[in-house]
Amino acid sequence: MKFIFATPIYPPEVGGPSIYAQKLKEGLEKKGHLIKVVSYQGLRKYPQPLRISLYFLKLFKAAKDCDAIYAFSLVSCCLPSVFLKKKLFVRIGGDFLWERAVESGRCFKPLREYYQDKKTIKEKFWMLLIKTVFNKTDKIIFTSDFQRNIYLKTFKLEKEKTIIIQNPFPKTEIADNQLQVDRRQLLWVGRLIKLKNIDFLIDVFYKVLLKTNEDLILKIIGEGPARKGLKTDKNVVFSSSLSHQELLKEIQQSYLCLLPSLTEITPNFALECIKLQKPILLTKETGYYEDFKDNLIFIDPQNKDDLEEKIILLLDVGNYLNYIERIKKIPTKRSWDDVIKQTLDVLKGQRG
Repeated sequence: MKFIFATPIYPPEVGGPSIYAQKLKEGLEKKGHLIKVVSYQGLRKYPQPLRISLYFLKLFKAAKDCDAIYAFSLVSCCLPSVFLKKKLFVRIGGDFLWERAVESGRCFKPLREYYQDKKTIKEKFWMLLIKTVFNKTDKIIFTSDFQRNIYLKTFKLEKEKTIIIQNPFPKTEIADNQLQVDRRQLLWVGRLIKLKNIDFLIDVFYKVLLKTNEDLILKIIGEGPARKGLKTDKNVVFSSSLSHQELLKEIQQSYLCLLPSLTEITPNFALECIKLQKPILLTKETGYYEDFKDNLIFIDPQNKDDLEEKIILLLDVGNYLNYIERIKKIPTKRSWDDVIKQTLDVLKGQRG
């Protein structure tokens, strides 16, 4: 079969959708399918209306003899695809409206709470447009029930039209020669944007320093617009994005990983920590809460005391080692082969 992958980014561009689309493309091609990628590479220099129009033309040319289009972004890729009258699948990995509201400063709430609030006229227009796009798709792919349930209620979706394809665990093993763990280093990794709750994390970190007198370091790896204005000193250090292998080493060497975002749908950083059996404090506003609530320690992203208490709890070596034993009980066998097989079944209409 011939498929179009409509994706906002693709290697060498860095990001979750980029890596996901590449891995899926490689897996489907090994099974004999033809995949053509249509991304926004080369179009970002143009203003948005022209950029989307040019992207539509790229899609139109590529889609003439394809069997289906798989879109990796609801607005930038799926919206232009609905006019092509092809079988259309969309994977929902984030949330366009909520992310825009948080980054613009109009909202600073988790995803669930955002959709419970009243909407502006502009937001109502976008919600109507998104619902129209959903009506034109053949299948809507989510990575967790967490987000699917929000969308079923908000956009009145037919559940039969949706499916869950969970993310795979990374293909990595704990090194035979275990890297030395730096008991001082706490680690955060991601894109520096408001919804990641970095100010919240740094404030809590300084409170922990004052209470424990520990010589702790908070290492923040990533880039983004929220970097400006964040506190920097000998205890809070910033590093630019790393290669995947370098990142895995940082996780292994760190004592504790932290991800207190307002919402994280299904973060790969958490899966990497689990695979490496590295303790992590993860926001409870996540698609992983129901799956791992008996194994992971979750925090309230709006409660500084909660995060502070749990960091201090895990600074105790006994509690820390007990937490590692809980993490070890999480099954981590789901692989890219599983994702590729499930995706192909969906694209061929074998699962509904």
